[in-house]
This record gives sequence, C-alpha cells and structure tokens, in this order.
Amino acid sequence: MSLSGTARDLMTPLASFPHVHVDQTLRDVFAMLKEKYAAAEQFRSVLVLNRTGQPVGRITLHQLLRALLPDYLAAHPTHYEGASADLASLALLWQEDSDESCRRAAAQRVGDHMLPVAAPLAPDDPLTLALYRIAVADFNLVPVAEAGRVIGVVRIVDLLTEVANAVLDEGIAR
Repeated sequence: MSLSGTARDLMTPLASFPHVHVDQTLRDVFAMLKEKYAAAEQFRSVLVLNRTGQPVGRITLHQLLRALLPDYLAAHPTHYEGASADLASLALLWQEDSDESCRRAAAQRVGDHMLPVAAPLAPDDPLTLALYRIAVADFNLVPVAEAGRVIGVVRIVDLLTEVANAVLDEGIAR
C-alpha cells in the first residue's frame, strides 16, 4: 500500500480498537486497556462514542493519568509569588493519598475527561486526508464512518508506517 490508498485500506476495525460510550466510567476504560495490553495490543487512546455510535471524543493515556491527580497537581500555575514552574516536589505529598485518588477516578465519567476527535472520514476517502487531519490538529486517530456509524479508525502509528515507506522508497529521485 502507499499514501494513494484509502481510509478503508489502513483502518483498524472498531471491533479491534478500544472504544467506550461517553457515559461509561474511567474504570471501564482502565479495564478495557488492561485487557488489550495483556493481549500485547498496545493502544495509546480510546475512542469515545455517543449512544448512537457517533464519535464525540477520545481519551488518551495522558488524560487517564491526569484524572488521578489531585487539584494541587493537576493545575499548572504559571506565575505566583514564591512558585517554581516545577511542581513535581508536591507529588511526594500525594503519595499517601494516591490510592484514594485512584478509587475516586474510577467512578468519574469518560465524558468529563475526553479530548476532541477529528471529524470522521468516509471509507473511500484518501489516506492523504487522514494524514492532513492528524498532522494539523494533533490527533492520533481519525474515525472512519459509513452510513453514520463508526466502523474503524485510522491510527497515526499505522499512517506513519505508510509515510515511512513512501519516504524511504528507493524509487524516489533524490
């Protein structure tokens, strides 16, 4: 395959990609990812769908970890008297309460922590459109939808493999 392919050519089917509904909890996300990681299928994000199967967001591994942080570590103050830009020393204070933070985070809704997701591609849209959306908007995936329902995703890691093949193709003049 090359970059002249379509979204369908490169997409990971939805059944193989972690996805949750917006009203599920972070515990559901952690359980799903743990199952996927045990199967050696490592994913860096989870697609979030609404009740009708439309993509409404994504949860990244960073978002999951940030959901655990107490307020005094979650905020990143830029300027206040006596502060340093590095709050890492406060993480030591959190050590005693971190288990409780994990328990609280487990009950939080996915919708409270999700990030935007790119507009879906059609299965026959060119890969270059997926590349464009991922490159300019800092997305790590683009949903693929057919007849109004998500059927898969094009992931940045799979797209980058195709880009590397194109860049390293010996047939390209230098």
